Amino acid sequence: MTTFGWSFVEAAARLLARDEREAVLGDLFEASESTWQGLLGVLGLVFRREAVLWKSWRPWLVGFGVAFPSSFLLMGVSLSVSWSYMALRCPELLQNSSLTLGSGTTVLLCKALLLIGWSWTGGFVVGSVSRRTLWASTLLCSSPCLFCLSRFRVESLSRFCLFLFLLPAIWGVHQGLRISKMKLSWAIALAITITVLMLPAWNSAGQHWWSPPRWTLDWALCWPAWYLVATARRTGSKAGLGSSNGLWSGGPREQQTRMS
Repeated sequence: MTTFGWSFVEAAARLLARDEREAVLGDLFEASESTWQGLLGVLGLVFRREAVLWKSWRPWLVGFGVAFPSSFLLMGVSLSVSWSYMALRCPELLQNSSLTLGSGTTVLLCKALLLIGWSWTGGFVVGSVSRRTLWASTLLCSSPCLFCLSRFRVESLSRFCLFLFLLPAIWGVHQGLRISKMKLSWAIALAITITVLMLPAWNSAGQHWWSPPRWTLDWALCWPAWYLVATARRTGSKAGLGSSNGLWSGGPREQQTRMS
């Protein structure tokens, strides 16, 4: 195996865990296999490891239950927040919406808080439930974003206003990768706050008969928050709430020992 060919094998081996990567590369080096044989062997092992992960319910839940549908819905919420902000800056739009400056500001604040809450909790669930398939969740989230970005045709708004949800979502993923469980009291407070903020928008007036009720779309974004409550409750019942520290119910070192 040439040095140039060995670099390809090493690049493919980076998809494996560190300890396993070193063992596999050592075996290939001792066996003196060709570049093609080594590359096929490494990629085959990577495929088998990934297939084992997808036998669990976790990557399916976060991929097709959170990442893919939430990206569509959160782009809509981001667009709604942008329109509300424009209405405050344009008196004509504010007048057409039958809102005063004070009520318009309240509506914008509620929408922005919901956007942050929905995005953060969804990202936290994606990062904490299935860490090793985060690449798949990222692809499932990116595909709707690219689809909507290519078809965005609103001249008065920048197309990047669709992605206001990305920063809190990435922040949530980062926190979920570090620590997988929230403290029960904080999880309940967060879930109740998000639910209460959702209630004023549950008005079917002026809604088409064929469109889904607003509350169904809201709950599609809200369920990750209550999932955090359920997992925090289960952790608290096993370990005791007295062992919780701050916002989280376990330290980073404890969570790093758990592999999804």
